[in-house]
Amino acid sequence: MEKHYPVLSEKSIVMRWGDMDAIGHLNNAVYFRYLEQIRIDWLEEAGFPITPDGIGPVIAHTACHFKREISYPATLHITIELEHLGRSSLKLRHRFFCGEDRTTVYAVGEVTLVWVDYRAGKSVPIPQALRDMAGAANPV
Repeated sequence: MEKHYPVLSEKSIVMRWGDMDAIGHLNNAVYFRYLEQIRIDWLEEAGFPITPDGIGPVIAHTACHFKREISYPATLHITIELEHLGRSSLKLRHRFFCGEDRTTVYAVGEVTLVWVDYRAGKSVPIPQALRDMAGAANPV
């Protein structure tokens, strides 16, 4: 049984025809593009846009576990779940759903983000406002 984490957000993405591979399934590399897009959207909506001269996240680790194939046409719903909140890093888990079905998980993604000062190239604490936003969702 798969463990579930507190959901911070859920985003929808409409699969494009060109996102398929040669056998008609969502290309495995595109899953990571979708994860990137929903994280960027979430961060921007939360007031943490990526600015090259500021502080922000870099990816320390990412993975995707493919459970079922996804075929065109599809509207995907992808969760952003908080697995762990550390001093300068957070680990997010993502579940991919298709259409209105929220019982069948098509893929599970994960990413560890480390907050850094981009110019200094050093880790920094996650901003307090982001910690506050995560609030009680931190499963510790």
